[in-house]
Formats: sequence, C-alpha cells, structure tokens
Amino acid sequence: MKEHKIFDLKLVVTSILMLLSVSPAWAGGLYISEFGDPSQGASGAGAGILAQDASTAFHNPAGIMLLEPGKNHWMITGMYVDPSVKFAKEQGTTVQPNGTFPGGNGGDAGVSAVGGGFFWARPIDEKFGFGFALNSISAAALDYKSDNTITSANNCVGRYWATEVDLLTINLTPSVAWRINEKWSLGFAIPIQVGRLDLNVAIPIPPGTLPATDGNATISNGEDVSATIAASFLWEATERVRIGAAYQGENKLKFSGDLVVSGPGGGALPPLAVDVSIPFVQTARLWGSTDVGDEITLLATLAWEDWGSFDNQLVQAVGASAALPRNWKDTWKIALGLRWHPSGPWTHYAGIAYDTSPVSENDNTADMPMDEQLRLSVGTNYLLRNGVSVGGVLTYADYGDARINNGANWGTVVGSYTTNRIIFLGLNVGW
Repeated sequence: MKEHKIFDLKLVVTSILMLLSVSPAWAGGLYISEFGDPSQGASGAGAGILAQDASTAFHNPAGIMLLEPGKNHWMITGMYVDPSVKFAKEQGTTVQPNGTFPGGNGGDAGVSAVGGGFFWARPIDEKFGFGFALNSISAAALDYKSDNTITSANNCVGRYWATEVDLLTINLTPSVAWRINEKWSLGFAIPIQVGRLDLNVAIPIPPGTLPATDGNATISNGEDVSATIAASFLWEATERVRIGAAYQGENKLKFSGDLVVSGPGGGALPPLAVDVSIPFVQTARLWGSTDVGDEITLLATLAWEDWGSFDNQLVQAVGASAALPRNWKDTWKIALGLRWHPSGPWTHYAGIAYDTSPVSENDNTADMPMDEQLRLSVGTNYLLRNGVSVGGVLTYADYGDARINNGANWGTVVGSYTTNRIIFLGLNVGW
C-alpha cells in the first residue's frame, strides 16, 4: 500500500486561518453595533449626538459635556443574542478535489449568547469631563453540525473553513471631554481591546489516504491586547440641530495560542505555538439630528469602515506561515431613526440601518457568511420618579443570503444561506 503524508504544517496553518474571523454579529465588517443602550432602539442612528446618558462615553465622549455637570452618570446594559445561520449547498459543491465527501449543510450554526455593557460619565465642571466604557465590539459563536449519514468527524460542506468558533473581544475605553464654548465640544479616548479565540477546523487528507477521513485542528487560549486612539466632536449648531463625528484608529489583535492537530487514526502532533492576526480597522462616523416640534427628534448616521485593508490574513507557527487572501472592501452604513418623547416619563425609539457588503461571492467563505445587512429596531425607556431610567430595545438584523462560490483548491463551496439573521434583545438601566 502506498503511504501518503498525512500532515503538512503549511497546509495545516493555511487551513486554520480560513476560519479565524467568524463574527455573525457584524455591522458591515467585524463590529457590533448593538449594546442594549437606548440608541440601539433607533438602529444606532444619531448614537453619537443623543448625549442623554452615560453611554455617550462610548459613542462620542464629546457628548459628556451635555450631561448634568458635577454628577456621576451611570448605565448598565444586558443583551440576549439569538442568531440563526443555515447554509444550503448547490450543485457543484465538493469537499475534496476528487469529489469525495460531498458533505452536509451544517444545520443551524448560530449559537445563542448573552452580553452587556457598563458606562460611566462625569462632567467635572462646565469645561471638562471624563468617561469610561466596558463593552464588546465583536463576538462570535458558530457551530456547524455534522450529518451522520456521511462518515466524517464533522462533514458539513464548509468544514475546511469552519466547524466551531468562539471569538470574543472586549473594549475598555477611558475618555476625556472638553467643552470649547457653548456650541462646540471635543472628545478623546484610548480604546483598549482584549481578545480571546478558540476554534476548530477540519484538515483535508490527501485523496487515496487511508483511513479516508479528515484530521482536525484546534486552537485554544488565543489571547491578545491592543490599544488605539479615537477623537470626536459635537456641534450644537442651533437649539434644534446637532452634528457630530468621530474617528477611531485600527486595533490589530495577534492571538497567541496553542495549536493541536490530530489525525484520522487518533494520533496527534505535539502542541505548537501559533499566532493569528485579525485587524479591527479604522472607522469614521458622522451623526446628525434635528428636533421636529417639542416631541420628535429625527436622527441619522453615516459611517465608513476601512475593511479594504483586510486584504489577507496571516497565521504564523514555528517553521511555517501562511496568508489567506480575503479581498475585502470598505463598507458604508446609513441609519435613519427617530426619538419620540411625549409629555410624561416615556421616550420611544425606532430606526432602520443598512450596511454594504465587504466581500463578493467569489471571496466569501463559510467561516464568515458576509453580505449586505438590514436592521430594524424599536426601543422604549421609562423615567422613574427617583431619576432612574429603565428601558428595553429589540433589533432584527438580516445579514443577507451571503452567497458563496469560492472555487478553493480543496473544499469548494457553492451555495447561499437560506437563513442568516440575528435577533438582539437588550435591557438598560441608567441613573
């Protein structure tokens, strides 16, 4: 019997990097725009100029100067995330180059999660203020299921791109605000990003190798910390019109973890140190609002994210490295919403947002089913007599059919997602 080389480190490294940016809760790219705060109820429209609670310390620190001076402002949010991600393969999909192991669809790969945020803001006086935010700007959990009618450890058609991924990043954002005059305020922040990555991916075995089943690779305990800078402004153009903008630089996380590779017979290579680089690119946002009468405020957001710089993804291990072309492009977001504050303790929100797709179907992959996105949101808040505000928000996010036709050397995937949506249900308390 002819022997075949089961493992090639470069092949393993290349396979691993195919799934490392999974994040079904993206806003155009890898960023989440849902935190459970009141602005989520307007789909993020005008989030940086509402300046009505402590969450402005994250969205636009310049807004801290519009809060009541000499007082601590707090907000705590909680979030339940319910994703559903279902792929449907089309004719022409193969897993091995010789057409064996056609694979299943992977079931519903969405994994429910919980999250939240903590925000604090304090205008020291009429000139200066400070803030702090703790929340997640990206998080992911995908788990493609196996079809037991096909012999393989995990036989979903996209298993060489992703079988299971757990990616979490948390932002710690200290900030400072300065009120220049009665119309202009500036904000400065240092977003500090902490990330953790755990994942599994199938490793293709060369055709003709016995036993004819896949290997498996796992990266565990991948961690890193990175920091960048951010600046913003808020302009109270008139008593009824506000305009604001913010810029945030790139954070690049280099997850350092342990890589374990196992073969079809159960044998495993010794653990290897591996680094996985994932960029969280620079962004720019523009907000506007105008009051219509005494009860309604119209809100808008225009945002740009520099995903065009995510042209490839690098994985490095001892003695080998590989870069997977991603070929992403910049994304744009537009959001429109309103805030309705009738006389009394209630404030209501509604909004819609649209994000362009960062990738074409030829470069799309099962590890990150990306497409244009549409969000619909509502929310409401109630102000108690003691000054405490309690509220809830609901967002339905449609992530499109994310069609894939990638023509990979192995694991060609052709198809689209019949279901690709996330429901965000959030609660907030501010005082």
